[in-house]
Amino acid sequence: MIDIIKAEFQKSKRTSTNKFIVITPLIALLLSFSWGGGQNGAYNWWYTMFLPGMLAIISAQVITRERDLSYKGVLLYPQDKGIIWLGKILYVSILLLLASLIFMVGVYGFGLVSESTIPLKANILASIILTLTFLFNIPISMFLTVQFNMFVSVLFNIAMTIIGVVSFDTNSILKFSPYRISSALMAPVLHILPNGLPVPENSPFLNGDMIIKDTITAIIYFIILTLLTTIWFRKKEVD
Repeated sequence: MIDIIKAEFQKSKRTSTNKFIVITPLIALLLSFSWGGGQNGAYNWWYTMFLPGMLAIISAQVITRERDLSYKGVLLYPQDKGIIWLGKILYVSILLLLASLIFMVGVYGFGLVSESTIPLKANILASIILTLTFLFNIPISMFLTVQFNMFVSVLFNIAMTIIGVVSFDTNSILKFSPYRISSALMAPVLHILPNGLPVPENSPFLNGDMIIKDTITAIIYFIILTLLTTIWFRKKEVD
């Protein structure tokens, strides 16, 4: 598995993937700084647009590289095809973690040069939660890229994220969507709503009782989707 992940890093050396995980969080910070959004605005840009877009793109790029070679690299690799798929998911997960760390440090630096509205503890907790609750996007994006293409993968994930943000406080069937978990949890963690406004005092959105439960739920979604797509990819390659 480690060899597979190392191989993915080698493949990405001369691609835009590594640049994406650095540039994307910096753009989110720059936009907020330029438009006076502060740390709150940076987080809103990050988890409603830039993070899901970046994650969908780098997940799709991992598959597109193989498609351009007609999957010869996968077929010739002396490993179970399901293990290779899993290795790719773990590789993108590491990139997600690195991008989250860059953004977290950037937000902290943002607070040093301008007004700090997000405590360091909340900044760290928010970054951890966003990383864990966005993991499920990876197998979905990779699956959609194999079945369709990068455009469909990116469009689907951004559209579903927007729906999740808009319906973060819904009681409809959308409340079961994993795409709403991240935006719903930012309210009690950062005390800001998805629209960038502060959460009113005594608001039920400040209740943090669901943080651990919803985060674990998102991780379970990730595990289930990873297992299902791994089984699917193994059978697909055999066919």
